This record gives sequence, C-alpha cells and structure tokens, in this order.
Amino acid sequence: MTLKACSLCVVLAGFLAPAAALAQSETYYAGVVQTPATSIPPTRVVARYQLPIIDGGINDFSGIASRDGVNVTLLSDHGFVVTGRLTRGYDQQITGFQMRQRVPLLDEQGAPLDAARQDAEGLAIDRGGRLYVSFEQSNRVVRYARIGAPQEDLGAHRDFSRLRTGRGLEALAIDRDGAVYAIPERPARATYGFPSYRLRDGEWTGSFRLPQDGAFLPVGADFGPDGQLYVLEREQGARGYRSQVRRFQVRGRAISEPRVVMRSDYGQFDNLEGLSAFRDWSGRIRLLMISDDDRNMGRPTEIVDVVVSR
Repeated sequence: MTLKACSLCVVLAGFLAPAAALAQSETYYAGVVQTPATSIPPTRVVARYQLPIIDGGINDFSGIASRDGVNVTLLSDHGFVVTGRLTRGYDQQITGFQMRQRVPLLDEQGAPLDAARQDAEGLAIDRGGRLYVSFEQSNRVVRYARIGAPQEDLGAHRDFSRLRTGRGLEALAIDRDGAVYAIPERPARATYGFPSYRLRDGEWTGSFRLPQDGAFLPVGADFGPDGQLYVLEREQGARGYRSQVRRFQVRGRAISEPRVVMRSDYGQFDNLEGLSAFRDWSGRIRLLMISDDDRNMGRPTEIVDVVVSR
C-alpha cells in the first residue's frame, strides 16, 4: 500500500557547513583525534521526508539498508523489519513510501523476540541477501537467512558481555569480502577511541579503533560502493541532536585518518541512527539516513538523503 508523506521538505541546493575539504591521507593509525570544524566540505541535501507511522504503530527505526536509494529495508529497535520502496519525483525528492513487508524479528526457535531482547540497532545485508542485526541490550550480532527466518547464533567476542546495557553494539557494516564489523556506542572499558569487532571465517576478533571526535558517538555504519567505511555519529546537546558522517579506508585492523563528509547543525535533523551508502545514476555517492523517534508520536521518523561532495 502507498503511504503519503505527512510532511515533505526538499532542499535542492543547500549545504550543511561551508568549508575546505580535508586533504586525502594514506596514514594509518590508532588514536584520538579532534576534527576541526573548518574541515567540513559543503554537502547537498537532496531530500528530507517524514515517514508516516507504519501499521502497528511502528516508527522507531534505528537501521536502514538500500543499494539504490529506492528499495529499502528498515530496522525497528522494537523488533521488526520493514521493507518497501521510496517513490521519488522531480529532482529525486521523496514523495511517498510503498510498504511491502512488516515482519517481526524471530529467535532461534522461530518465535518473536521478547521485550528484553528486541533492542535491534545495526543492520547490514550481504550479497546473498542475508540480514545481520546487532543488539545493544543483550549485546550480540545475529544472522537471518531471509526476512522472517529464525535467527542464527554467530557467537560472540569476549567484550560483548562487558559492554554497557543500552550503549552496546550500535553500528554494523559488511565489507566487500563479507567480513562483518560491529562498533559499540561506548567501549567496554576506558580507552582511546571506539573499538570495533570483526567476524570473519566464523570467528570474532578485535579490529580497528575508531578515532574519537569530541562528544560524537557512533550510531550507524556502512561500506559504500567505493569500498570505504562511512560512519554516522551523533552528538546530543541542549539545542538538540547534531550528526556527522566520517569516511575511512579500512585495511584489516588498520584504519586511515578520517574525512568528515557531512555535519549538521544542532537541531537541523532529528535523531539520525541508521545509514546506508549508495551510488546514484550519475555516479555520485549518496547517504540515506533514518531517525529513531523513540516512539514519540509528535516527532515522526525522518529520512534524510545527502550527496557526498568529494
């Protein structure tokens, strides 16, 4: 069925912050960095769209996956997956959403997840169509052979049980070789940066450390069509949420210096938590992001579509 927008705002030639671009670097390191505000390149906002409440009152989305910016899979942090199609009009503005499926996440026995295990945060889909989902209450990553299938246990890194409840495995991404990377919102112990964990050949190991940038916390991630890792980060202040996306080269357990490719003003967007990177028809890389409204009926879920300028 077709769900019409309750509000639509399209910015055709806007930018988030004027600045010079970061210089390209091939330096690989582990540490804490502070990204100067003047290093943010201009970013074009293609569209902003307020998603109507899905049947059953579902509008608390924390994850999004899309290969083309049209066909999307959405992850609710209350234990649901929704698939559908974004309808687009003139200049790629989003004009509606056609829902296809609304399916609960299941446990190993095929039953819907109970409330204590529903807090799904990260979503990634591999080339075979299998879904990987991370959870931040009972910290774990599971796999679904298809939507509606029982979950498959993928084991755990020893740190998973030490992560803070509600601040655990928030971001999830799959690289071109099929390795799965999970990044917590907070580290298991006081240290520099944010750890990441890699699942490869059935084994979880520690991987790169995401360098910290001020008060920003990682909430979403995706490997783009260029093979680089895009990380969505959120900062919360008295004036609302502020979001940024940083881009990295990842080589095994090494990570490059970051390049900030988007940063919003406080309150410009809602609580953006999900991120999907895709290449559009003109060859540009675009970032599709979705907000988690935390079941606040007065604040609808927002989808934001921006162009990575360089």
